[in-house]
Amino acid sequence: MADFKILGRDSDLRKAILKALSDEYSRTIMNFTIEQPKSVVEIVKGCDIPMTTAYRRVNELEENKILKVTGSVVTDDGKKYFLYQNRLKSIYVIFGLEELDVQIVENDGMGISAYW
Repeated sequence: MADFKILGRDSDLRKAILKALSDEYSRTIMNFTIEQPKSVVEIVKGCDIPMTTAYRRVNELEENKILKVTGSVVTDDGKKYFLYQNRLKSIYVIFGLEELDVQIVENDGMGISAYW
């Protein structure tokens, strides 16, 4: 069974999640990176997002601790790409009279990062 974590009203992560959910590109990136880590190039191709937008959103999501760097890949021509994965497996937003609760289930299936 999933372990739900309720985020406090003043939580920075809660604010970041609500902001990310309101943005179509951020939601798309979050969905695309739940199961497997992806490079920004893979995100651009798989999600049909402009390159600069993808880099900007990935940086925002990483800074807000929604995405995590789980590794890197070096191509044959020497370019290095970081791999990003969503830290959250699911998000529940409960909106009602005088309440707005955000509950998360962390992505326990993530790869182990050499960076954390």
